[in-house]
Amino acid sequence: MRIPEKFLKKMKMLLGDEEFKSFLKSYDYPGYRGLRVNTLKISVEEFLKISPFNLKPIPWTKDGFYCSKEDSPGKHPFYHAGLYYIQEPSAMFTGAVIDAKPGEYVLDLCAAPGGKTVQMAAGMKGKGLLVANDISSDRVKALVKI
Repeated sequence: MRIPEKFLKKMKMLLGDEEFKSFLKSYDYPGYRGLRVNTLKISVEEFLKISPFNLKPIPWTKDGFYCSKEDSPGKHPFYHAGLYYIQEPSAMFTGAVIDAKPGEYVLDLCAAPGGKTVQMAAGMKGKGLLVANDISSDRVKALVKI
C-alpha cells in the first residue's frame, strides 16, 4: 500500500520516532473484520443460533463479533435481510460508549457511512429522536441506504 508522504510526515511529527515505527509496522498486519447484529430485527442469542460464521465476541460491545474474510458476510442472505451490519470492530466502540437509550435525543453530525448511527438506533429501540448527517455529500449517500 502506498501511503501519502504528507500524511507520513504529519504522523511522524505527532507520534515521535518510536511510536511512528510501531505505526508503520501496523500496516504489515491484516486488518480485523467484524459484524454487528441488528438487534432491531433479531436478538444476539437468536442470531448466534442461526449464524453460519465462525464468530468471536468483540469485548467492548455486546452485539459485535469478529469474523473472517473467508466467511464473506456481505454475500450472505442474512446481510441483505438486515440481520447484521458489517463494521470494522474499532468503529463499534463509539456506539457502545454512547449507549443510546429509548426516548433520548441524539444528533450525529459525522454519521456516514452509518454504522454507529444504526448501532445507536438499535439501542433506542424505535423511541426517541436520532438525527444523522455528515459534512461530506459523497459520504451522505451511504446514509440513504440504511
